[in-house]
Amino acid sequence: MTSVIGKVASDEDIKNFERDQLMEMAELIDDVSDCLGFCMSEDGDTLSQWRGYADDGRGVSIGFSQEFLAAITRSNRFVQLQKVIYNLDDQKQRVREVFPKVKQLISEGALSFPARGGLLSSKTEEQFQAELEQYRFKNRALFNTFTTLQPIWFSFKNPAFREENEWRLAMSIMPDHETDYRTANGRLVSYQTIEFPATKGATKVIEHLILGPKNTTPLRVIESFLRRYGFDDVSISVSTASYR
Repeated sequence: MTSVIGKVASDEDIKNFERDQLMEMAELIDDVSDCLGFCMSEDGDTLSQWRGYADDGRGVSIGFSQEFLAAITRSNRFVQLQKVIYNLDDQKQRVREVFPKVKQLISEGALSFPARGGLLSSKTEEQFQAELEQYRFKNRALFNTFTTLQPIWFSFKNPAFREENEWRLAMSIMPDHETDYRTANGRLVSYQTIEFPATKGATKVIEHLILGPKNTTPLRVIESFLRRYGFDDVSISVSTASYR
């Protein structure tokens, strides 16, 4: 994200020293914030996904209802449904949306720390303190402007991953945000439990289920399992991906 901000700042003819300050500000926001994500793919039957995320093809691909995912975001204001952006030009366009405000604040002194009055200056200490307060106000406004971008920062991903066609349910968190923790791949990972919205049957949760290319569970067992837990009318199929 920091590099994208730097590129947009250069495109907008912002001075180098001001661009560097903007990137430092973005790095600070990145350091003090984080994002929890539930990651999905538009394509439920991709060989690389089976290998990387579904026990080497022994798992299943769950096709959630888009209506259900949207219902989660409506029931929890901290959660957003985001399509991952891989293209650099598209990423820059999202960042550029706040730059009219960024450039206005820079012109108003948000990045210009005031100088104290010297021996040859008529500036009084009171004047310096007033300028300092104004600088702090504008600098804080600039920081808050960049913070509005934070929820979309985690939708940016390297174009090498574009075949994943990823969507995310994302929740931005700050250091004082309380989370739960689990271990994964030898490290501690934070997570947050999100309650499913009460749909009362009006919203279908799962549209379809695809068995992985190495999944040997009989279809009748899958159907029985889904019925047991209240997931009726789910389309079930077997992956067409081949490991040979």
